[in-house]
Amino acid sequence: MDHGGHEGHGDMEMSPGGIPLAEGGEDRDGLEMDVLQVRFGPVLPHWPAGLVLRCSLQGDVIVEAQAEVVDGPPRQEDDVIGSARGIDNIASLLALAGWDDAAAEARRIRDTALEPGDGAAGSELERLRRSVRRSWTLRWSLRGVRRLSDEDAHARGLPADAVGDTYDRLIGMLDRAVAGVAATAAGNTGTRTNDAGRTLSTDHLAHLVMGLDLATARLVLASLDIHELLAGQAEHEVSHG
Repeated sequence: MDHGGHEGHGDMEMSPGGIPLAEGGEDRDGLEMDVLQVRFGPVLPHWPAGLVLRCSLQGDVIVEAQAEVVDGPPRQEDDVIGSARGIDNIASLLALAGWDDAAAEARRIRDTALEPGDGAAGSELERLRRSVRRSWTLRWSLRGVRRLSDEDAHARGLPADAVGDTYDRLIGMLDRAVAGVAATAAGNTGTRTNDAGRTLSTDHLAHLVMGLDLATARLVLASLDIHELLAGQAEHEVSHG
């Protein structure tokens, strides 16, 4: 897995090369383990744009996390850009899940969606959705990963489409992308469905990844289809698992 740039925190010891050294800490079983402070993003491949996640790691497990956004307030996007961004998020999740061919196909469809034309992106996106639904390997890989109930989503201020596990959220992303591209092709501007009602806060992201290994945490973040992160209290607080 690609890791973002490493950066020291506070008075943490540094190696001559500037790489942070691991510190000691107790794991969840009370055993002494090394703790490493690592920062991920915001230019990490297949990572939500503008998101920075500062993590304390024991091995590859996130035991503490703090999220923030570095690119200012949410952007205003038209329907075409919004649909393309949604497809790009699908490509990132497929790439992180290890299905490179499908990820490349999603990126190609994203590029098609950005070009004026006869709506070819819609039929291509529908084919991709069918391929994803037919993949037992993908379903097996993502089923049960950070499952959220209605109550979980409500408590974390997440939109209704975050309910379910990572596989459910991927299918939801595809459904919204198909609907968004179709609406744009039909000239139904102002009816974008990709990010309608999405007001994710950085406050809640850290809680969603704590206790997960890095690879799983990246899948969960990608499945949230993050378009508009709102800076919140998490920029000023460290959340503890």
